[in-house]
This record gives sequence, structure tokens and C-alpha cells, in this order.
Amino acid sequence: MSSVGGPSPQPVLGLGSLILFCQDLPACVAFYRALGVPLQAEDHGSGAEHFTTELGPTHFALFAAQGDAATQGAPAHRSAGSQFFGLTIADLESAVDRALQAGAPLVETIRTFPWGRRALIQDPDGRVVELFEPPKDS
Repeated sequence: MSSVGGPSPQPVLGLGSLILFCQDLPACVAFYRALGVPLQAEDHGSGAEHFTTELGPTHFALFAAQGDAATQGAPAHRSAGSQFFGLTIADLESAVDRALQAGAPLVETIRTFPWGRRALIQDPDGRVVELFEPPKDS
């Protein structure tokens, strides 16, 4: 096993936040709300209005893109510099149906793995989003 950079001094405890900068903020807010993400408008008084929620221990926020980010699309799925994140949901078929009704392109149809089932969709800015359903207890 390679030890690139040596061992980490402490383990990562979890994902603390996920911040998305959106070309079309209203479309992205509507899209994530259609998936069941309970976004609320927030304004700290010193910056732009944005939309946030807590997804378990993870702070999730959408901001309007500024500067060059406002004119560039998301990187192609699985290309260098790309990423995607997953939303754990209870009913995969229902979530995929809601995403499609909200206009999301389907990147990868529902597939089953030993660790659960997933589908990949795109948000209005072209980011790939994994919809993940853990295995049902037997």
C-alpha cells in the first residue's frame, strides 16, 4: 500500500459542509426542493442571500455563482476536477421520478450494488448528483 504524503495525524470525522455555486440559483433551489431538500432562504446581513439546510451533520448551501464561475458549467462527469455528491434517500424510485419531473437528465439509471442502490442525475447547473438508497433490512 502506498503512503502518499504519510499517514494522516487524525481521521476525518465527517463531511461538515457542501456549498454549491449555481449559475441559475432559483432553478437549483427548485430542483433540490423537488428532491426533498428543505432549503430555507438565509441572509447574514453582510453577504448575498443564499439557501441552506442541515442534512444530518452536513451544512448544505446554495449560492449564486459570481465572476467566472457564473459562466462556466460544471466539469464533465468523471473528468479531472469533477466531483459528485450523494443524497441518501428512503425511496429511490420516487426520488428519481421527482428529479425527472423537475427536468433532471438521468446520467445513470438505477443500479443495485451490495451496499445499496443508486441512480445518477444532473442538477440545473450540470452537476452530477447521486441518489442513494441503503439496503433494506431483511
